[in-house]
Amino acid sequence: MTETLQAIYVRDPETRSRPKPHTAYRVEVHAAVRTWSVWKRYSEFEQLHNRFIELFPDNPPPQPLPSKHWWQSTIDNPELVEERRAGLETYMRGILSHRDDRWRLTHEWNEFLAVPVGRSQADLFAGGPGKRPAPHFFTTESWLEEFRTLQGIAREVRSLINRRETHLGRSEISASHNCTIQSKKLLTTLGLRIPALENGLTNLAMGNPGGGAKGSIMSDGELRRRQDMLSELKDEREVLTKLVIANRQNDGVVGHQGAGGNVPASSGDRNSLLVSKVSGPGNGRRVFGRVVQNLTQETSLTRGLDNEGLLILQQEQMRQQDDHIEQFNAILQRQKHIGLAIGQELDNQIQLLDELDRDVDRTTLKLGLVNKKIGKIN
Repeated sequence: MTETLQAIYVRDPETRSRPKPHTAYRVEVHAAVRTWSVWKRYSEFEQLHNRFIELFPDNPPPQPLPSKHWWQSTIDNPELVEERRAGLETYMRGILSHRDDRWRLTHEWNEFLAVPVGRSQADLFAGGPGKRPAPHFFTTESWLEEFRTLQGIAREVRSLINRRETHLGRSEISASHNCTIQSKKLLTTLGLRIPALENGLTNLAMGNPGGGAKGSIMSDGELRRRQDMLSELKDEREVLTKLVIANRQNDGVVGHQGAGGNVPASSGDRNSLLVSKVSGPGNGRRVFGRVVQNLTQETSLTRGLDNEGLLILQQEQMRQQDDHIEQFNAILQRQKHIGLAIGQELDNQIQLLDELDRDVDRTTLKLGLVNKKIGKIN
């Protein structure tokens, strides 16, 4: 549950020289019981707008984003800065006051404005009730503390993945499934807290850790070091996500009826279900279509997918093939039109050549008559 926003103002634009000369705008956010500010560049407003266009292509934001000035810079131009500031404020307030709340419900909107989270969302950020939620504003020390906390969560996920493999080796399907669930919960926590950490580093780089203070926070070398640390953490999360998803089929998602009810299936049961009758016994290959002679091998793209995932993958590939066919059809149509135009041009040239040939014949005939008259005169 997030704060209910009541008003947004874009105020106090100022020119900054780091990392390169640019204009920053103070976005002042008023909620029911608190007020805070975040500093944003025009490029960040543009990124937010483009994200809205990607999410809702048929429903753009109610107010247009102020356009760029291609032929003149806003740096040291108070009139252009004020014009852009007013346009940005109109843009933000248009989204805030519009009766359609689709843009305000996105994660990008809350992250852009650094909206404080409520209790239920804070519990999710912290990994459970009673724990400290991830802050939106950091000092240099609290940023490192939060980074180390997320590193610990990543190590815990990897430990859970290793324990899951151990349980699978012992055919302890229930314990393996519990490890998978805990891993997914922790990965969700990482996915929610890493963007806040990234936004906090951006604020530190711009010199406003708490949304209001300004000035040099860290050196360029320290900033690059922390950016590398954050990139490594994001890469680690992606790897862990792939590991959790890759072996999802080993968690016993297929069951069979036993004496006591549903019994989780073993890997052998799954293989027997995935093998077509035409492949013969003992063949562990999943068969696509009705090809009997050359059976399609399972690839790394399909190995981590369940039946629903395979269906979605097939539909996506079919859609891409349809798009390619439409593109080829458009190319062929253009080639057809070009061929018709060339044929028409050849017809015109042939007609002109025929007329030229007739003119040459007439001229030759006239020259012959003239030569005869000249011969008689001589």
